[in-house]
Amino acid sequence: MKQLIGLFTLFYIYSCVNCKEYTKGNAEEECFIVVETLPTLNTVLFKINGYDPTTQKQKTCESDRRWWNQYNNEIELGDTIIKKKGELTFNIHKKDTVISHEWQCYEN
Repeated sequence: MKQLIGLFTLFYIYSCVNCKEYTKGNAEEECFIVVETLPTLNTVLFKINGYDPTTQKQKTCESDRRWWNQYNNEIELGDTIIKKKGELTFNIHKKDTVISHEWQCYEN
């Protein structure tokens, strides 16, 4: 029984560390792009091509962390994706509304 409790305790501590590290990585990502090609569905890599609305230069935003992929079905051509470095929100700006998704780390 003590071994089982010890195993669960170790798993819980390990999960918390992973969650915190993953959150830190998500905060470091950034993207500011007007969407010209839709992301590919059902892939690990999130990739959007478009242009920077400030400089008008072509660019690509990519992420392999799977967070952004959850919102592929909400993204349309012409939308502006904004994910600021240091923040934990992923924003999709549409012509008449803004969809904002906040990162949640579920440790339990």
